[in-house]
Amino acid sequence: MPKPKKDKTSRKIKTKRNDTISEDHKDAKKSPIRSSGNSKNGTEHLKLDCWHGLLPDEDTTDLLKEDGDFLVRGVQDTPGIYLSVKWGPQIMNIAIVRQGDGRYRFRGKPFNTLKELLDHYQVRKMALPFEGDIKPVLGSPVLRKNWELRHGMIILGKQLGAGAYGTVYKGSLQKGMDKKPIEVAVKELSEMGFEASNALWREARVMRDYDHPNVLRMYGVANDYMPFYLVMEFVPDGSLEDYFRKSDKAGKKITTLERIEILFQAAAGMEYLHSKGCIHRDIATRNILIDLNGPIVKVADFGMTRRTSNYRIDPNKPMNLRWLAPEVYQNAVVKKSTDVYAFGVTMYECFTVPYDTPYKDWKPNTVYDKVVNKGYRLKPPHVMPREVGELMKECLGPENDRPSFRTIVQKLEFKRRSCTDVALHFTPTQV
Repeated sequence: MPKPKKDKTSRKIKTKRNDTISEDHKDAKKSPIRSSGNSKNGTEHLKLDCWHGLLPDEDTTDLLKEDGDFLVRGVQDTPGIYLSVKWGPQIMNIAIVRQGDGRYRFRGKPFNTLKELLDHYQVRKMALPFEGDIKPVLGSPVLRKNWELRHGMIILGKQLGAGAYGTVYKGSLQKGMDKKPIEVAVKELSEMGFEASNALWREARVMRDYDHPNVLRMYGVANDYMPFYLVMEFVPDGSLEDYFRKSDKAGKKITTLERIEILFQAAAGMEYLHSKGCIHRDIATRNILIDLNGPIVKVADFGMTRRTSNYRIDPNKPMNLRWLAPEVYQNAVVKKSTDVYAFGVTMYECFTVPYDTPYKDWKPNTVYDKVVNKGYRLKPPHVMPREVGELMKECLGPENDRPSFRTIVQKLEFKRRSCTDVALHFTPTQV
């Protein structure tokens, strides 16, 4: 290594390897970048507080707000690591090269550590060596967010289920050595393609900003390397559909008031999602979870959710025929009112005793013909209270006449409060 030139502010520092490097003492004190990684084995980037794992372009753009904001990340299916920096309307990316001798560089002088390379440009406000006329300067490092998890924080337990793109496990999350492990559900992305990855990240973007007792909580995404982990709140008693089926099989009775409470809490979760500008698109008892210890109900499964007031779908893709509002087959557009229709079908599910799938005796072609072409609508089950049945019919009514979830919550709350002679809690063994 050539001996560095001295200047008035330069001093020589001995490293643990007794290598002599030149560093600006005053500027070194100012460096906002922290690292505890090992440059010898190429893992230093994993310990940088501005390392963001294999972060998609969309999330990178969301994090870099001001000119000069920067982070270090990987790119799925592309080897190496990159520096991403905002400059004007662009997010610019430059490869960070790790040489055979373990040193790091962009296109010029190599440095012993990745931190030294970044400090060289960030502290001294030197233009990055991009080709062309644009020469961005590093400003502030964007630090990892709470939802950006490390794989080492997560321990996988027993398998809970599997889907098209991955497997769900029960697990534990350790966010700090001084903190108690959290019981979680972990969706491991086993399918490595971009479609699967995009689906997981889309779900994570919807969930990570939400905080409501009736909406499933997301703790974060572990994305240092593949496979990605989507880490969510663990809800021990499974879906409402499973709860109803198991109760029927065991001969356990669920009271009318308990069923109203379930619908009230689910509607509260949906009201919250709609207030945040989201369309769920897949509301049904299979996608609502229940914790009998709470007791509490949580809207879940945000794989189809979109942050928009209306969303044009591809009519050639499979659709949930029994829950989908009939007008969608004509205009291929889903809205908040589409969720309300699906909730009307969910109300029917919650009061079907014993539980069964809506239109259980009809094949899909018959459902389509009767519901879409001939205007048939589900009738309230005989055990459903009259006021709840009227609300269900409103939810299944014409698109422009359907109530908002705020109205649904208000009506269910009134009905639930009027039943003062029964305790408002779930008791699965109650007769």
